[in-house]
Amino acid sequence: MSKENKNDLTLKIFALIIAIILWSYVMSEVNPPFENEFKNIDVRYVNERALERQGLVIMEPQNASVRVTISGRRSEVLKVSSKDIIAQVDLSGYSEGEQKVPVYVQVPDDVKLVDYSPKEILFKFDKIISKSSPVVVETQGNLPQGYVLGSPIIKPQSIYIEGPRSWVNQVDKAVAFVDITGKTEDIHTTESIKIVDDQGNPVRGVSVEQNVVDISIPVYRVKKVPVELQTENQLPDNYEIVDININPSTIEIKGKQEDLAGVNVIKTKPIDINTLIDNRNVPVELDLPEGVSLVNPDLKVTITLNIDEIKSRTFNYTLADVDIVNLDSALRLDENDLNKSITLILEGSGTKIDLMDKEDIKLKLDLQGFEQGSHRVDVEVLVEEGIEIIRIIPESLDITLIQD
Repeated sequence: MSKENKNDLTLKIFALIIAIILWSYVMSEVNPPFENEFKNIDVRYVNERALERQGLVIMEPQNASVRVTISGRRSEVLKVSSKDIIAQVDLSGYSEGEQKVPVYVQVPDDVKLVDYSPKEILFKFDKIISKSSPVVVETQGNLPQGYVLGSPIIKPQSIYIEGPRSWVNQVDKAVAFVDITGKTEDIHTTESIKIVDDQGNPVRGVSVEQNVVDISIPVYRVKKVPVELQTENQLPDNYEIVDININPSTIEIKGKQEDLAGVNVIKTKPIDINTLIDNRNVPVELDLPEGVSLVNPDLKVTITLNIDEIKSRTFNYTLADVDIVNLDSALRLDENDLNKSITLILEGSGTKIDLMDKEDIKLKLDLQGFEQGSHRVDVEVLVEEGIEIIRIIPESLDITLIQD
């Protein structure tokens, strides 16, 4: 290295040393102004007990923080830590609802407070309230086939819940869950309570006066039986019941095994038959034995009677209209007999008898075993069900069988 370059390096090192000495002097003796920012300074809540005395509780925010800027001599500012800065809100004197509360900040005496943010915090205060909530039983699992549950008995039937108004107002009910899987006898159990909203979700932040309830649920056998109509009084002489329609015709009943043992039909309570003449779908009450009830308590049984006026009609025939059966092939009926008349007087419901034709009535003469000569025979008349033969004129006919 040349002498000239060596001298230049020496000058540079000397200049650097002088600069360091001057900077150290300024920092230690002059101590220039300096700013520093602190983020997330926790805010202290003061006078929370004042809220409690008013029956209030903080809903939000549960925690708050502010950003603080301080200034001062650099050496003093650098001594300050986040623990030396106090931020607080005074919660006394506020009422229920949303309230803006000012934030107060204190810094050490050797530094100055430049700024902080936020200067207000929006609080929500709720009143502590209580209300009665019904206890509802919800079952889990299934009973065996042929069994149903009765109405549960719950002790107590309702409980008091307490908490902030916003949360208490979310409560729809208190639920106790009971496992009924495979049960065939009455259920007696003690179950814990869950507080839920109208969607079945748990509601937090509320307390209950007790956590369990006693539950009793009867378990019944099920039986399917027909319904039988009971009537009182009589229809007018010229009316008859054509058809009875009971809807539903069978029902499901429930009860203890011993109560159902002798029940094979459920009768209706007596109903005046005359009220059914022009009415359709008349509701009736069931005469249920003691200890027996409907599986579906909302089931309605209705009765419809098809009641028709009784009418009579006369039909005229000749022997030529009669079906001759079992006549010996060597014999035939005297042609003079074919003009003999037969009169039928029939009776039945107007609906049926008004629609009848002569062809709907079958007349038959059975000549099985009859020989040549004169005979007195009866004509057999066949009519549909519900039609009554009142008279056959004449009741017997004189006929002559001759050699063919």
